[in-house]
Amino acid sequence: MRICADAMQHGFYSVMGRHIHRVAISNERIVGIECNEVLLRVRADPAVGAKRTVRIPGPAFIHRFLQHVLPAGFERIRHYGLLWPARTNNGLAAARAALGAPPARPVVIESVAAFLRRVSHIEHARCPNCATAQFRLLATIGAQAHLPHPRGPP
Repeated sequence: MRICADAMQHGFYSVMGRHIHRVAISNERIVGIECNEVLLRVRADPAVGAKRTVRIPGPAFIHRFLQHVLPAGFERIRHYGLLWPARTNNGLAAARAALGAPPARPVVIESVAAFLRRVSHIEHARCPNCATAQFRLLATIGAQAHLPHPRGPP
């Protein structure tokens, strides 16, 4: 695998890590076998954590499962290298140094007001007409009804 130093700055490892460290179909997900079909528990909505059961024909299940089987002599990447979970922080720092990439930027946590001030250079808590008076919170209006999702399901 060839690695670009620019890709490291844009979260290449965090994105690749989600896919590389995935596990094949675990025993807990197999609900049962009926006729020539396999019943699997899958995530219906990842955000909520809800699950549903799907039926997959036997040959399709075997095809899916064998996509995760490594050829003889290969090892899972999760046990070695920079993406090994126990070594990720130190390994990435060493890789950045070896590639001459700048160190990772620290995560900055700031308030919404501070972020808006920094980005737009406008004081949002002041009156736009006189620029001297401060806005005050008088009341909070809750949502009147459950709003539909902005788009349809995937």
